[in-house]
Amino acid sequence: MKAKKIDPMKRFLKQHPFLAESERVHRLVDEAVGTPETIQLPERAVQKTIAERLPILQQETYRRRMVRAVYMIQEEVFARIAEADVPPLMQESAREYLAVLKKLRKAAKEEFIIAVLTQDKAAFSALAEQHALNEGFIRSTIWRIIAALVPAALKEPAVWDPDPDTPQFRENFCPVCGRRPVLAELRKYREGRTRDLICGGCGTRWLYTRVGCAYCGNEDLGKMHTLEPTDSDLMRLDICDACGSYIKTYRGPAGGSDADAIYRQDWASVQLDLLAEQQGFQKKGNTILE
Repeated sequence: MKAKKIDPMKRFLKQHPFLAESERVHRLVDEAVGTPETIQLPERAVQKTIAERLPILQQETYRRRMVRAVYMIQEEVFARIAEADVPPLMQESAREYLAVLKKLRKAAKEEFIIAVLTQDKAAFSALAEQHALNEGFIRSTIWRIIAALVPAALKEPAVWDPDPDTPQFRENFCPVCGRRPVLAELRKYREGRTRDLICGGCGTRWLYTRVGCAYCGNEDLGKMHTLEPTDSDLMRLDICDACGSYIKTYRGPAGGSDADAIYRQDWASVQLDLLAEQQGFQKKGNTILE
């Protein structure tokens, strides 16, 4: 008799019941975004990124393509959120954004998307303030739409470094969208482990150096340290004293984990974020914050 297969999320929520509401809201927003047809990002765009260190969505042709794609579906997505069983603040924020969009011409609507894609925080903040909008919620939701529109194949480390021994792209920014990473993962490779960085915007994973700050590039071990919780061996904090930032590093199964598993552990280890912030270290790569 076959053992009954247990849903990973149900098992996770049984272990961490306080996260049930966060998971529910996350799932509802994902349902609102849906599974739109991804945009076309050809191989030559990948090669240009590798050769010129220019992220795909910072290349003018593909940035325009993404802006058009987000423009076509964003109002539908925010309308679904406004009607979903999410917290009232999210509903109201979605309705306020929809009300603003209805008054604007196409070019003005695209300004929000362009500011997000170019990571022009000042420009986006100015737009949000001008229209009295919830800046973090609107920006993070637009990034979730962008993530849904990026082909899944481009989000895998093997696209950017087919052979870990022969580096092709080892930058501290996402090869697809150019954002800073929000998480890291250690994966088994031969007798040791490699380190992948994970984009907080589009969800792409790419190989990075095993040692060094994922934000400022500092490789002086005397200016780096780790914080490891006593109640879990899955997450740790890699802290850079040189730039005052930290990144949470996932140490899951040797063969690696899917993105959902990593994000679940990120939720479950929020106490590490609090610990780091209490010590004056800064979280980077979060779409709500930047």
